Amino acid sequence: MVQAVSGLQELRKAKGISSQELAREVGVAKSAIWTYESGKKVIPEDHAERFAEFFGLPADVLLGP
Repeated sequence: MVQAVSGLQELRKAKGISSQELAREVGVAKSAIWTYESGKKVIPEDHAERFAEFFGLPADVLLGP
């Protein structure tokens, strides 16, 4: 598991989508998006990989060091 992705909300907003749309696109609960964006939960690697694919970023950018 990884720490909450810093900037997930910024990536989402830059793409012009709601948290509900992002949740649907990557196959996670809307509440999970909120908890990741707020830093209340860590993001499992499989979710981080889904976000990376959706945003067209390398997974290591989202997973950090």
